Amino acid sequence: MHGDPLTAPPVPGDVALAAAGGAGGAGGAGEAGQTPPDLRRFVGYQITGSVGFSNAIWVVFLHERGLSLGEIGLAEAAFHLAPLTLELPTGAFADLFGRRWSLVASSLLSAAGALVTLAVHDVWLAIPALYLTGAAMTFASGAQQAFLYDALAAGGDEHRFGGVFGRLLSVSFLVTGLTALLGATLADISFAWPYGLSAGVAIVGAILAAGLREPTRVPTTRRGLGRHIRDTLRVVHGQPRLAALLGFGAVFWTAVTLIELYAQAVLDAMGVPTPAIGLLIGGGFVLVAAGAWLTERLTVRGSLVGWTVGLTAVVAAGALGLGSEVLPLAVATFVIFEAATGVYEPFLADHVNRGLAPGQRATILSLQGFLFSLTMVWAFPLLGWTAGRAGWMVGYGLVAAVLVGALVAWLAVERRYPALDLVDGTVGPIP
Repeated sequence: MHGDPLTAPPVPGDVALAAAGGAGGAGGAGEAGQTPPDLRRFVGYQITGSVGFSNAIWVVFLHERGLSLGEIGLAEAAFHLAPLTLELPTGAFADLFGRRWSLVASSLLSAAGALVTLAVHDVWLAIPALYLTGAAMTFASGAQQAFLYDALAAGGDEHRFGGVFGRLLSVSFLVTGLTALLGATLADISFAWPYGLSAGVAIVGAILAAGLREPTRVPTTRRGLGRHIRDTLRVVHGQPRLAALLGFGAVFWTAVTLIELYAQAVLDAMGVPTPAIGLLIGGGFVLVAAGAWLTERLTVRGSLVGWTVGLTAVVAAGALGLGSEVLPLAVATFVIFEAATGVYEPFLADHVNRGLAPGQRATILSLQGFLFSLTMVWAFPLLGWTAGRAGWMVGYGLVAAVLVGALVAWLAVERRYPALDLVDGTVGPIP
């Protein structure tokens, strides 16, 4: 948008002001006659939740603690078992009882997960440690986007969600990249540094979340978590294009996560030293940040279908490039892949959020997280097992093939059903 304050450098305070409506929207009444909340505290929380001191070294850490690749895969499966059991209940919790308490719980569980992980010496402690970390993710996954979208809607600025979310993601990924690099450097001294710092920052995040002021929403009838979840699933079932988009998104982000997480092991196998791995993984987050920052400008032209097809091709190429185990090719494709995924995340989130009712927003967003974990819980150990026996090219080739298959299935749904606008169900093209 012209004159958007978010064209300024990514200073957290500027992002918060812009998210609250910018120079033209702050202090004004929204469609519901509300004054949008000041989002500075939310931006602070988002930054604490973006800290990733262990992101570039956790596979290496568990391997050094004596876990095989297969055992690491089992531990990662436990991480995704948490969303399978908790994602929908925690999304309903955020819808019914408030987003801020869901975010507080997320931060506290994240601190606990970091401390338990630091104590790991075998797979039997690694499994509950990663389950705790996965549980932390479930409490935040739907609540964060729901809080931001509702806050913008309170000022009548929900149409700006894609741009605001993209720039906020950009700041978050930049923080993740820098802290991943720092964590990998500190890990050369002691692994206690990255995990101890992660726990401390998470506690700060819990304090910030506890002080958030949520925008007023139409009260949701308290029918219990189970009834709320069932009603939400009926809504999604009645919108096949929304359901298909959520399903494809789950497969897409599974492929992205598999590529990123096992990149540590691939680079390690090629003899790349740990600090250099941290530099590449951390630099990857910086590229994701750049892509997210530019999303609104880059996607002004083109359709959801066009961008999805193109970026899916880039992700598939990234998988095959890493699988080749040719260092220059692996690095080049990884760099392009990271920037592309940064562009797609806010773009996809904007399209999904447009069709969601405020009282069900967090639950439906959590459904996407549930579907993501439903695929990750078996895909992560399967890729580790396959790569250990047949090589990385075979393993990553399977990832690329499944992703392309999911794209074809989603395109079939897009062609089969009328072009219903996800906002209100009226006939019309989705941009």
